[in-house]
Amino acid sequence: MKSINLFALVASITLVFSSCSTNENLLPEEQAVDLLKSYTIERDASGAYSIEYNLNGNANTETVVDSNTNTNHFYLYSSDSQTSRRATRDLVIDGTELKVGFVDTSSEKLPQITITDDNFSLKGNSNKKLRDYSITSNQDGTYNLDFSINDKVRVDFVYNENIKTYEIHLEEGKSSETNFSRVLEKTDGQPLKFDFVNHLENTQARGEVASVIRRKPRGIIL
Repeated sequence: MKSINLFALVASITLVFSSCSTNENLLPEEQAVDLLKSYTIERDASGAYSIEYNLNGNANTETVVDSNTNTNHFYLYSSDSQTSRRATRDLVIDGTELKVGFVDTSSEKLPQITITDDNFSLKGNSNKKLRDYSITSNQDGTYNLDFSINDKVRVDFVYNENIKTYEIHLEEGKSSETNFSRVLEKTDGQPLKFDFVNHLENTQARGEVASVIRRKPRGIIL
């Protein structure tokens, strides 16, 4: 009888340690799940900006706008209650720049993006080549850049090694497409930069036509 009791005691202790070991192995994996799944910043045909973001699991969000830096901070918190995993919000460019930053309180990741563009609500859409565009983050660290152009616009994609920037050149010409999509890769520890490079014509005082380059909109992702 004592032998049976001793065997039962050893089996119980082994089961407890096995359970603890299993929980210890699962805990870091659970903590490694980021609350932010993906986000998309979009500019529509009117020039208005908005953001849509998707969350992993249950999370609460709080938005704080820093008027001094014109930064939209999105704070993400773990929550036991079931909340919406998708949210949208309008963004406003103050001057020529807007900033978005996510603060995931469950991890050390702080994704940020800065967009430089005109405030079209004040001056109207003067860019007749680019119709609309969006930039979307992916869980593998890449980004999808989707955009559409107006008629009689030619598109060229170039990676400028000198300034480490993806360039989308827009100039007058023929194109069989009006909708484009490209995957942009971001190197860890380095900013991802993309510029829409508009080739414009400017008539000089003497009647001469000169080519002018306008880099807007521009994006920097940290």
